[in-house]
Amino acid sequence: MDQTGIYVNFGVNGLHFTRAMFDNGCHSYMAISDRLQRKLQLPTLLIRPRTLEQVAGVDYNAINRVSFFDIDIDGHRQRRVWAYIIPQMQQDVILGLPWARSQEVTIRHSDYGDSLHIGTTDTYVTLRKDPTWTTDNSTKVVSAAVFSALARRNYRKQKRVNIFAVTMADIEKALDKLNKKKKPTDPKTKLPAYYHDKIDMRIFTPEVVGQGYLPPHRPGVDHAIDLEKDEYGREKEVPYGPLYNMTKEELLVLRKTLTDHLAKGWIRVSRSPAGAPVLFVRKPGGGLRFCVDYRKLNEITKKDRTPLPLITETLQMMAKAVWYTKLDVSAAFHKIRIKEGDEWKTAFRTRFGSFEWQVTPFGLTGAPATFQRYINDVLREFLDEFVSAYIDDVIIFTNGSLDEHRQQVLRVMKKLQEAGLQLDIDKCEFEQKRVKYLGYVVDSEKGICVDPEKVEAIKAWEPPSTVKGVRGFVGFANYYREFIPKFSKIAQPLTNLTKKDVQFRWGEAEQSAFERMKQLLISAPVLTPFDPERETRVQPDSSGYCIGGELSQLTDNGQWKPVAFYSKKCLPAEANYPIHDKELLAIIRCLEQWRSMLQSVQSFTILSDHKNLEYFMKKQQLTERQMRWALELSRYRFRIIHQAGTKAVVPDALSRRDQDLPKGLDDPRLSGRSHQMFSNKEGSLSLNSLSTMLCTPSMHHVRVGATWVLGGDKDQEDDEEPIRDNPPVCPFTESEPNLRQLWNRALEINKRYWLLRNMVREGARQIPPKWGLPISISECSVDDGGRLLWRDRIWIPHSEPLRTAIIQQCHDSALTGHPGRDLLKAIISRRFTWPGLSQDIRQFLPNCDICGSKAVWREKRRGLLKPLPVPERQWAEISVDFITDLPVSKSGATNVMVITDRLFKSCIFRAMKQITVEAVVEAMMECLVEHHGPPAIVSDRGPQFVSLMWGRMCSLLKITRRLSTAFHPETDGSTERMNQELEAYLRCFVSYYQDDWEQLLPVAMLAINGRTSSVTGISPFFATHGYNIEPIEVEEKLRTTGRTPIAKGEALIAKLQDATEMAQTMIAAAQEKYETYANEHRQPAEQFRVGDKVWLRLQNIVTDRPCKKLDWKNAKYTVKELVGSHAVRLDTPPGIHNVFHVMLLRRAADNPLPSQILHEPQPPAVLKEGDSEWYNVEEVLDHKIGKDKKLKLLVKWEGYTKPTWEPEEELTMTEAYATYRTHTDVSKPSQRRKKRRGSP
Repeated sequence: MDQTGIYVNFGVNGLHFTRAMFDNGCHSYMAISDRLQRKLQLPTLLIRPRTLEQVAGVDYNAINRVSFFDIDIDGHRQRRVWAYIIPQMQQDVILGLPWARSQEVTIRHSDYGDSLHIGTTDTYVTLRKDPTWTTDNSTKVVSAAVFSALARRNYRKQKRVNIFAVTMADIEKALDKLNKKKKPTDPKTKLPAYYHDKIDMRIFTPEVVGQGYLPPHRPGVDHAIDLEKDEYGREKEVPYGPLYNMTKEELLVLRKTLTDHLAKGWIRVSRSPAGAPVLFVRKPGGGLRFCVDYRKLNEITKKDRTPLPLITETLQMMAKAVWYTKLDVSAAFHKIRIKEGDEWKTAFRTRFGSFEWQVTPFGLTGAPATFQRYINDVLREFLDEFVSAYIDDVIIFTNGSLDEHRQQVLRVMKKLQEAGLQLDIDKCEFEQKRVKYLGYVVDSEKGICVDPEKVEAIKAWEPPSTVKGVRGFVGFANYYREFIPKFSKIAQPLTNLTKKDVQFRWGEAEQSAFERMKQLLISAPVLTPFDPERETRVQPDSSGYCIGGELSQLTDNGQWKPVAFYSKKCLPAEANYPIHDKELLAIIRCLEQWRSMLQSVQSFTILSDHKNLEYFMKKQQLTERQMRWALELSRYRFRIIHQAGTKAVVPDALSRRDQDLPKGLDDPRLSGRSHQMFSNKEGSLSLNSLSTMLCTPSMHHVRVGATWVLGGDKDQEDDEEPIRDNPPVCPFTESEPNLRQLWNRALEINKRYWLLRNMVREGARQIPPKWGLPISISECSVDDGGRLLWRDRIWIPHSEPLRTAIIQQCHDSALTGHPGRDLLKAIISRRFTWPGLSQDIRQFLPNCDICGSKAVWREKRRGLLKPLPVPERQWAEISVDFITDLPVSKSGATNVMVITDRLFKSCIFRAMKQITVEAVVEAMMECLVEHHGPPAIVSDRGPQFVSLMWGRMCSLLKITRRLSTAFHPETDGSTERMNQELEAYLRCFVSYYQDDWEQLLPVAMLAINGRTSSVTGISPFFATHGYNIEPIEVEEKLRTTGRTPIAKGEALIAKLQDATEMAQTMIAAAQEKYETYANEHRQPAEQFRVGDKVWLRLQNIVTDRPCKKLDWKNAKYTVKELVGSHAVRLDTPPGIHNVFHVMLLRRAADNPLPSQILHEPQPPAVLKEGDSEWYNVEEVLDHKIGKDKKLKLLVKWEGYTKPTWEPEEELTMTEAYATYRTHTDVSKPSQRRKKRRGSP
């Protein structure tokens, strides 16, 4: 290619003048030749070596010097400019594009010659043109691997790199877009001739009549944005989002859009503290669509519960009609004003300032419900007579003549036109006898029937041609086997094909079973009609080539039944989407398919096997495609929940029908597939000086890494007998006799090791494909010892004992210290390798008991919250707690017993000197049982509540005890809250010396009981007495009610009964709300069974080891009994309560490698042996010699005031006894014992 050089006169330091070439393709600021630097003796500085490519046809390497000097270009001077020093460069000086940009250089062409204008000065430099030269830009074909390596090398060297790629698929895609440009449909071709001269055709054009004006406020129709409130009753703060970077094209569209919307009055300048970000979505037909990201605002907006028309009622009205016309109304949200006072909440930020909407924008939650109100307001006089409007679907039905029907259609269209609404002529249907509406088919002769599209995915399921396809269909049908009588008998011909060693042959029996099963799946009782009042869920899935989904509802008997199925092949472009977008596409397609049904429910759940989608609506940065989908999702009220892929049987089968999978390389979904060799970050570099144009061949293979197939080197029956000459040298030294023995044994039994070694030594071209080893034989070699190597690592023969011994030694050694999965693999891979190494490690590690005992669990809490049942009456259930360590009162009390009624939150406070069992029992009898009868008591496992005396009292009085599980004090939190209320009250009124708090307890109890409960909405005092205690007395007018005393009493009783019912309802609602909130941060509990081995977290259990930091974190036990749904009983040693919440448990692995050596650690020691009752020893007070000549000790027990004499042998294992013996000399010598803590 010929190029003309552009030169200017160039002065250096005012002493030397030369020619400088101006090159806008040079991306360095300035460059000079080493020849000029030496000639002028310019100063130099060393820099990190760099590479410069394609300067005047020459590649220059190792540029490691720069120079600086003053320049003069025809009078334009610059001081101290920097330039690279280029060895052997032809030109003296090159001025690059960064220099031109910094000096604001422009080139002016005229008949008198070309000149270069620098900046805002009057300097015009005459350009000189020299003879041309030719550069070699020949195209070279390189492999994909070389292409990728070149791009990565330039990226690492921080070069400016531009990478361009074009394929025939790109060209065909662009041509398809041109061919598929949709021409607008002429309304007259579809609209019956009767309406041509009676309706304004502009109702069908893209621009709505009168679109460019600000609509008036309409009470009841305006879109309100009501924000949720926080725990303090204040509205949540509207988020303030960031500014997104925009291209020049986007900025131009943004400016034009803002100007247009301001002129129409749709937006106005805002000073709102809120600010949503703005971005653009590319339209399918080209151009950019202006969008505001309102996801954060939608999160805190109350959901609009505007009722949509009941589908069943609408269908009943339509059933008797003869003529139907269906109109599709475009959702013209800009025809609806934002409620006055809510405009500031819609504020959005741009580089041109902040603005807020006066009309409803796209993307706000609740907009469909608002549009429903708008449609109802427009068509109110016709609704339920001959019109039904379901959001944007309007249907006119007539039980009369065609002329009558036409008159009704004309009236409706004129109403819509007066309201400025637009109709989509392509989706409208006129004067029909049979139409689809809201998921049903309405026929004037046959009545109402199910839309065939709901079950089209099943009807169109073609007979499978492979065993895998049969398994997929049978697995799908098996999911509904409980609804299909004699399922096993019907499916027997199909299940026979999936058995081992059975030849696949599809005959009449299999075809009959296949068709019979499909018929049963699409009819009752499997399929159920849609009911908007039922709980609804959607299960979408994408296989990469096809999308499948199921819409199901929870029936009255607690079973999930399908409503509709969906399956559709992906387009070639969609098959190239990343995994995240493929799964999101499946959601979008399912919602579009079942839009009318899903928009009619209050909310629904989406179950996805892609966990990242749970956070899609909170994602900060979105692509254009994702933003377009986010706008679509804003029309629905849903929640995405992750579901393991193994549980998604139905959508998985629908997305993997045998007929939908690619059958060969000619499938467009495969031929158009691309492989991304480097990240977008790397690919966005600029390569303006690339020396060659790189083109990839039409067919290439990119090897990303070796993927081992398990069992690839395992011997098979048809393997030939290898030649076993020159046996390989054992890699293990004499200090490893066990490994040496296993190595020799492995060589004797593993034939494929010898076969592969012989192939490598003989120079074979490839490994037999049937082996299933996706590695190149060129990466294998044989060392001097005759050992087979793969990438310079010793290949271990296929021998489970040998491989397990290597893993065991590398893992259990003190030199490695029980590393985790990745570290263990890295350690082994330094010297050894074998197929299935990662899988062996994954199986080995969970079965290492030492690792299990030290593991830290980093996951959500297990066990969903399970609230206590709501009490049936006041004081039927109480919770008890204590406030301890208070200042000594005048009577000597230091503790307060707090009793709380779980229904009305009534409280009783009792000052106590000691919290012993006797004192607690006495106080409970006096202040509670005497006045309110025996309750059910909720408490922790303190010594007062687990003692024999307390248990005896509860047994005699028929009191139900509800003790929390061991170390899981979440049974009830009402007393803890009451403790805080009481402490806050006492702080306000207690004296300076804090000794009068006991006298304040009665008044505190009255004050706290007089407060309105945030849960029940009434005060406990009112619930008990029927009136409230007021701090200010108000004179009430005497009035004669005329009621008898009996009537007054009945009214009071009714009032108290109403209070009880209301309290029960409010508590249940509060529990449900808290349960929902709490369970967002938890995961369901694992279902344990009797006999399971589990790990118990020891965070609350004290052992006799000196330091807890170096102690075990977990211990392994066996499940002995299931105690409810959230607790189990373990075979723990005596000394601790053996019922534990599932939060503290994890299932222990029970599938070790056959040769794995298990080191099961002993559980921590605790103090309890036998089956007798044990109590905590607080202190040994004294000793004596009893009548039997044996040593007796005076023991003070925790929770009891009276000490008792006990035999010495009963206390030798306690810490209190050891302390006593240390300081006291007793006549009888002590027995050998271990130091342990006092028994709990």
